Amino acid sequence: MKLFYSLFFIMVISIPLFLGINTRQSNKCGEIRINIKMLEKHQENSVEKNKIVAAEIADLMAVERLENVARNNLGLRKMRPEETRLIILGGGKGHDL
Repeated sequence: MKLFYSLFFIMVISIPLFLGINTRQSNKCGEIRINIKMLEKHQENSVEKNKIVAAEIADLMAVERLENVARNNLGLRKMRPEETRLIILGGGKGHDL
């Protein structure tokens, strides 16, 4: 009979304990799901921003735009062949041409 009461006491104590642990784990799971959804949304926003930035960089690096800025804003122009010179620097060990 003493064994019966001991087992009954252990069951009475352990059932609420297990229910409490289960509730805590469920709450933790819910919090983790919310965090995952927030991180997924943040990732989507970051991917969209990266696409916009990549498109802006492509526009800024376009050859036509760079030539336009060089000519109109900086006053540069392409050199004619007769304006170019070849300069050969020699000297030093291992730099023989």
